[in-house]
This record gives sequence, C-alpha cells and structure tokens, in this order.
Amino acid sequence: MQSPISQSGKELEKLSGIVKRITFHSVETGYTVLKVNSFAKPAEEQTVVVHQSKVFAGATIDFYGEWSNHPLYGLQFKASKVIERKPASANALEKYLGSGLIKGVGPVTAKRIVKHFGKDTLDVFESSIERLTEVSGIAKIKLEQISKAWVEHQEIRNVMLFLQSHDISTLFAVKIYKSYGNNAIEIVKNDPYRLAKDIYGIGFFSADRIALRMGLATNSPQRIEAGIAHVLQSAREEGHCYLKEEQIQRGVGELLAIERGEAIEEVLREMEKREELKTRKLLDEQIGERVSCYYAHSLYYDEQYIAEKVAKLAASHLPLNVEHLKEDLHTYCQIHHIELSEEQEGSVLSIARERIAILTGGPGCGKTTTTKALVGLLLLMGKKVMLSAPTGRASQRMSEVIGIEAKTIHRLLEFDPLTGGFKRNEGDPLPVDVLIVDECSMLDVHLAASLLKALPPQGRLVLIGDSDQLPAVGAGNVLKDMIASGVVPCLKLTKVFRQASESQIISYAHQINRGVVPRIDSPFHRPELWKGKSDCLFIDSEEATHEQLRFIAKVKRATGEKEGDGKKEDEKELENTADEPEEIYTKAGAISIPEKFSFVDIDKLLQAQSYSEELKEVVKRVHPWSSLHYGFSAVSMIEKLYHSIIPKYFGEGIEVQILSPMSKGSVGTGSLNKAIQEKVNPPKEGKAQLLLGGRIFRVGDRVIQKRNNYELLVFNGDIGTISAVDPEEMTLTVRYKSGKEIKEVIYEKEYLIELDLAYAITIHKSQGSEFETVIIPLLSAHFNMLFRNLIYTGITRAKKLVVFVGSRSALSLAVGKKNTATRQTALEILLRENAKRETSRLF
Repeated sequence: MQSPISQSGKELEKLSGIVKRITFHSVETGYTVLKVNSFAKPAEEQTVVVHQSKVFAGATIDFYGEWSNHPLYGLQFKASKVIERKPASANALEKYLGSGLIKGVGPVTAKRIVKHFGKDTLDVFESSIERLTEVSGIAKIKLEQISKAWVEHQEIRNVMLFLQSHDISTLFAVKIYKSYGNNAIEIVKNDPYRLAKDIYGIGFFSADRIALRMGLATNSPQRIEAGIAHVLQSAREEGHCYLKEEQIQRGVGELLAIERGEAIEEVLREMEKREELKTRKLLDEQIGERVSCYYAHSLYYDEQYIAEKVAKLAASHLPLNVEHLKEDLHTYCQIHHIELSEEQEGSVLSIARERIAILTGGPGCGKTTTTKALVGLLLLMGKKVMLSAPTGRASQRMSEVIGIEAKTIHRLLEFDPLTGGFKRNEGDPLPVDVLIVDECSMLDVHLAASLLKALPPQGRLVLIGDSDQLPAVGAGNVLKDMIASGVVPCLKLTKVFRQASESQIISYAHQINRGVVPRIDSPFHRPELWKGKSDCLFIDSEEATHEQLRFIAKVKRATGEKEGDGKKEDEKELENTADEPEEIYTKAGAISIPEKFSFVDIDKLLQAQSYSEELKEVVKRVHPWSSLHYGFSAVSMIEKLYHSIIPKYFGEGIEVQILSPMSKGSVGTGSLNKAIQEKVNPPKEGKAQLLLGGRIFRVGDRVIQKRNNYELLVFNGDIGTISAVDPEEMTLTVRYKSGKEIKEVIYEKEYLIELDLAYAITIHKSQGSEFETVIIPLLSAHFNMLFRNLIYTGITRAKKLVVFVGSRSALSLAVGKKNTATRQTALEILLRENAKRETSRLF
C-alpha cells in the first residue's frame, strides 16, 4: 500500500479499484457504503465506507483512509479522501456511463456506446463527441442532449473536486452548479456561507468548514455574522420568532467556539444598522426588566403586521340585527336538515357579527357542522365566501363537507415563483367578503401575515382550529397567541355529540387531551374487535433496546452461534457502535451474565429461531396479549397490519398511513418505509425503478414532498404516488390528487432529494391531513419525543381506524407529559398593545 496523502499529520493508506455497487447511501449525511473490486485483489469485493462523497457504479477511484475491523461486518476501508480516475475496463465504462451520470445515457445506451468505441469511449466524449451518432439509437437530437449533459458534467466535476477538497458531500455539486453556473467555485470562495442560505441540504457547518479551510479567522465578522444567522434560523425551526441577546451570545459562542462579548455585540449592531436584524424591547420575566430581542427582518414585520391588522379588525363590530340573523339561520338549517345545539347556534350568530373571530373545539364537538351553517347564513346574507386550509387534504375535506370549493392557502394567494411572494396582497386583495380558514393551528407567522395582507379593507376573517394540536412547523404560535390575548372573539365548542362520542377515536382523544390514559383494548385479547367492534385498538408489542440487542449479539458470539437475520440494519449497526456494557466473558472463558439480564434463559435464547423469539427471552415481562407470542415484533406487526390485516378486514382499497413519532430507529419512518416498500411494492420485471443514493423509487410508491418547492408548485407535506420512472433521464413523475383535481409533477434529478417514501411519515408531517386508517408505533425508545399533544394530533388524523403498536407504558408516558417548551413570540403582547390603541381611538 502507498501512502502519498496525509491528514492531520497521519499518513493515509490507499485502496484503488472499481466501484461494483453502492450498498447504502444517506442523502442527508452523505454516508456511503460501497463494494469495490480492488486492483490489488480483483477477485475479492472490498467494503469501503466513505462520507461526503457521491460516486457511481463503474467509477475507478483511489480511496485514501485506513482499514478497520467492524465487530459485525468485518474488514472495512474507511476512506476520508477519494480521487476519481478514468474507468479502467469496458465493463466499468458501461457502469460508469449508464449510472445516471449523464442525462440521456442509461444502461442500454451506455452498453451500445462502449461496444462501438471500446477503450476510446471517454476520448470520444472529451474530444469528438459528435461521433456518438455512429452508435445505433443516437440521432442528432439525442446527441445535442448528451453533449449538453456532458459539458455540464465536466463543470459539475470541477465543483465536485472543489467540494471534495473541503470534505463537503459532492451530492450537492449539481445544485450548486445549477444555482451559480460556471462561476460556482468563485462565488463559493468569495462567500462560502451563501451555500447554507441558497442550497437546500447544505447547512452552516459545511459552509463553515470551507470558510475555515480558506483561511477565514475564527472570530472574523463574516463568520460571526453567519453564525448569528444560523442561530436565529435554528431558533426559527424550533418555532421561535426572536432570541434575546444573551441567547444569541451563548448560541454563537458555542457554535463558533469563540469568546462571548464585544465581537458578537458589534456584529449584531452592524446587522441591525443594515436592517438585516430588527430588535424589540420585551419584558424578561426572569429578571423583571425589558431586554433586546432580535428578529430576522421578515419575522419582525410579519408579527407586527398581524398584531396591527387583527387588532383593527377586532375593534369594529358589525351593526347586524340578531333576530333577523337568527331567522335566516333557522331557515337555512330547516332547508338543509341541520340541527344545531345552543352552543353552535350562539357561535354562528356571534361570528356573523364580527370582522374577525375564532371557532375552536376538539374532535366531535361540531366545528364542521357549525362552519357549514355559518357559510349558509353568510350566503343568505349575500356575502361572497371563500374557504381555505393550509394543506391539500384539509382543503379537500372542507370542500366535501361544506359543499363549495376550498383552496390551499398557497393556491388561494397565488404564489409567484418569480418574486418569491404571493400575487394576492394589499395591492391586489382577494375578491371576498368573508374568508374562512380551517386547521389554523398550522398557521405560522409568515402565512398568517400573508393571509391578512390579502384580505380586502372591508373583508372579514374566520379562523377555525384546535389549539391543543401540535403548533405550526414554522415560527410562531398564531392561533394560541390570538386566543390567549383575549383580543379576538373566540367561540369554543365543548359539547361532544352523542354520535361522535360513540367513536372511541374521539372519546380517547378527549381523554388524552385531559391527561387521562385511555384503556384501549387489544384484538389479541378480543379478536372480534377486528370486525368493526372498535375504531381504536392497541397491539402490545416490543422492539429490542440497544442494550438488549448488544446482549443478544454478545451471547451468540461467545457461543459461536450465528446471529439471527431478523434484525434491521440500524439495529445491527447500533449494537456494535454504542458503548459496550459489561463483558460477557470471565477469565476462565465462561459466560458472565450482567445482573440486569440474570433472568434470561441462555439455552432458550440460543435455540431461538427468529428475532421475535430472541426478543421474548430478553424482555423481562412480556404482556399477555403481546404480538411476540404470535411471532411478531413491533416492526413485523406493523408490516402485517399494513399489507395484510387491515386490508383484509376493512377492504383492499383502504388507505393506510403509518404515523411515527420519530424518523430514526427501528420504528422510525426511515426503517419502516424500506420495510413496507419491500412488502407492498417489491421489484419485479418490467416495473420501472430509480436508485438514488441508496434510496429506491418505484412506480406505485407512495411519496411525500419534504419542502415547499415554488417552481414545481408542490408543498411541504404533499403526498402523492409515483406514476412514471425514467431511469435514462433520471426523472420521476408524481401524481398528486386534491379532491377531483389531479396534477402530475415531473421531478428532475436535482429535485429528487426533496422526495421521500411516505408509507410512514412523522406525526408532525401529518398535521392538517386525515387518513382512513392510521397505525401509530409507540415505544419507550421514543421517550424524548413523546408528548400529549403529539399523541392527540396523531389519533385525530384517523377517520375510520387507529391501531397503536407498542407499549402501554409509552402511551402513559406520553399522555402524562405536556410539552412545556414555550415558543418565544410577542404576538400576544403586541395584540393587547394594539387593541388598547384601537380602543383609545374610538373614545
């Protein structure tokens, strides 16, 4: 082995070879596992593990790093540097060209090209690409496409090499090139922190690594400014609108590993002068004084606008005759056979006389019926009414129930990708008298401000939502702050209707919201429950903890037994990477069992024929109704429910959605999506699929959009189905359905990072949506994510059936734990201050 490259004073070993296949690639982290045929041992496959590098099958690469012996996976080469060379064989060339590297050249075309030109193939691409028309199937139009893609590839390779030299994932090379063009490297050198702002998926830490490698001082104003922006952005992602100066000082100091003090303070003042930051003096209750609170420019003005506009709307009441309204309401309800409770009727009559009002209440309390009656009354009054909701599914449900079209907020306000804003605003407001918006717990500060800007001067606004659900994903807590301020008239429905109370989903949801742990029955205890006797079930099940997995592995290694194949990949990895517990061996070579596992029958453990049997032996107390008694762990139980049990009892076409508290772990969305995909949409001859960085997309897969994409007009949380895959072009077509409207969106390669499988999604992502049936994994391993409002939101997403899978102790833990983390917003205070000003104007 040669060692021509060193890192941190340490010489690196070299492994050269051809990439045979990519066995795993994480789009988020760049972590990649490759199988490589090395030149030194061509008959053997070597495992190479590398971060921050995107490579293609067939590539010839020099890897620099060091060998290590993984306890489970054996000998691996951990590479910290990679240098790509020209493919070393015809077979490697075919793989290289046909791997999606060049748009228009798939595996079939690549084979033809290499067969025709042989070892001269790359020379043809580099110096006489027009000769490709000699190959069957490549006409002039396709040649132009390939030529353009090849030139682009060469430029992208330069960006890749630049990123690679700074240990940044080359996965982002295409996006950087498309954003900055041929000046990409120069732009990044001038301001590496632009990457964090402009390129989805590249964060502050990667940009900072480039900046430091280029010699930027650790306490330079440019770095501190980027650090402040990152700390504020991170706070925004946690729902905060502002941070106090002390929080910024602490956050930036820890982030950049620099002293807090004047340097950070000076940059803050400079950013404030340039109006990149705004400050507001707010009372710090801990010290009893007003302190400076720092906002991103847009959040400051959005919050201020909401407070001013809402206070103005709330201050003016409409001089309408209540008796006339009541007569019109009764007429409408008689015609449409609607019965309203006193509470509902009072709510409709109150809202009809306000410029702005909130209608709130839990499930089964009649918000939908009340809204329908309100819309009917407003239409009888001759008012133009518009309906909207944050998500496609919520707007679709609204349309179906109310009987008039409802649009998503983005469609309603007509987003303009050219300006990055909405076309509907104060200059061009909506043609509406009354705007009614559902699922308002999802409104963040920016979206709420945008809605209010689009409301005409004499327009009225009705907000509907359940403030006990999860707050918005973005900054702010708009619905809760409006209610708490007391400024906005708020009508709360509390009576659960008899028909609704017969639904266990609804009755259990209310119990959970009150902090009461519901007693949910198990179909393993009462099998008749499967036949429609209940709409909410609990299947007791288990997954091994990291410690239990390590114990099983050690016992098997100690006795020379082969470890079971039932474990998921992330579990196998965890059992070998976590801190090791007590040693299994004594000096004499006998097995020493840690006291916490003294109850385990080692003979039974060794005789176990499956993962679930192993699990039964290491779980101290197995619930009498546990799925383990039937040979199913939590994961395999979820798989069985999804593809077999629920369709069997509730119909083949029924929609099943898994809602997990987390994305990681054995019952996180990542693992479950892979498992369900293999069960319900496995590979088969003739079915198109696309392999992208370890992820596989196939025709028929259920997928979710992970961020707002204003170019494609698809938004965070949109769920669709892959209707077409083109491996040659590296594109996917996704069909999205909203009510009767169906749209098909073509995803080019650079946008595929924004898609994920959606057989399982997080509960946070499910906000504003309803599904026919829902499966909720609930394990104690999720303890840091288990809160009452999370479970409350999850259970209320289901229309027909909820099945919890996991441990009842996890359910108790969640129901007993309120999320006490307070979002830092000033809307409640600003609303009160602006309401006082509006009142003083009137008198």
